[in-house]
Amino acid sequence: MRKQEIIYFYNSPIHCNVHSNLKPGIMKKYILALSFALSLSSYGQSISLISPDDIPGIQIIRSDSFSGLNLNKYVGTKDGLCFEYGFKKLFVTEYSFHDDRVRSEVFLMEDGPSAFGIYSVSITNCFMWNLYSTFSCVNSNQISAAYGNFFINTVNISKTGSGQALCEQIVQLMMTRNPKEDWNIPLIFQHPKLSPFLNSLKYIEGPNGIAVGTPQLTELLENLRFNCYTINIAVPTYGGILARIVFPDFNSMSSFVIQAGLNTSGATAPTLAMNGFYRSWYKVEDTKLIYLECSSPDFKLTDLIPEKPTPMY
Repeated sequence: MRKQEIIYFYNSPIHCNVHSNLKPGIMKKYILALSFALSLSSYGQSISLISPDDIPGIQIIRSDSFSGLNLNKYVGTKDGLCFEYGFKKLFVTEYSFHDDRVRSEVFLMEDGPSAFGIYSVSITNCFMWNLYSTFSCVNSNQISAAYGNFFINTVNISKTGSGQALCEQIVQLMMTRNPKEDWNIPLIFQHPKLSPFLNSLKYIEGPNGIAVGTPQLTELLENLRFNCYTINIAVPTYGGILARIVFPDFNSMSSFVIQAGLNTSGATAPTLAMNGFYRSWYKVEDTKLIYLECSSPDFKLTDLIPEKPTPMY
């Protein structure tokens, strides 16, 4: 069941005729403000974007929204990845403030995991993590965050320190104006042994996400329906990947286990595969498993899973 989102509606009356004598420059700003308001009110979306009322002196110089097939006009061939994650709508707003210019992109997704998923396969070169939400990424000219069913991305177009501060302010205001319920990652990824690798956590719902986020699993999951969380394990002496995968039925899960070259009867000890990695798996439920692929047999699933794991694993 999807969580109920908090919905905001833009209710202020708009009267176009009283502005018929505005100068061209002012009229352009007015039209942008009008389109900005309509983009929120006409669809009744669960979103409240940042307006000039929130930051005195800021100006909206672009306001667009994309949904359905026209998403391709903005993201190009990445639209398939967005739809795989349950994309609903994208709001793009460019702001001007003094000498700075920034762009805000807010992807409205199906739910919290979907928003985290598109975030997790989109971020690169982060030098600060999780400052603004449970999952956020800061690099030199960009701030990205997964927050509720939003994937928020702000770009510092002017590439200035004050522009980066404006990006930060916009991200924080978006979260303040759009309160969201928390959602939890599976318990296994909250294990203390995995905490050093948590920033590599990804959520994947199909082949596009696997190709971008965890290509190591492409062959094993080919032609299967699934959703999964993955984390990369990397220490000086060994490396690997841990995945928690949910399938629509038991046969699909069995097909994955067979493709991995493992025994379908239940949990297995680390088994050396053709690729030189040790593979093992643990059955949580009839359609849910935990899979480990590691360069060393010394890192074991049994060290991460309690004797009686709950379905939250």
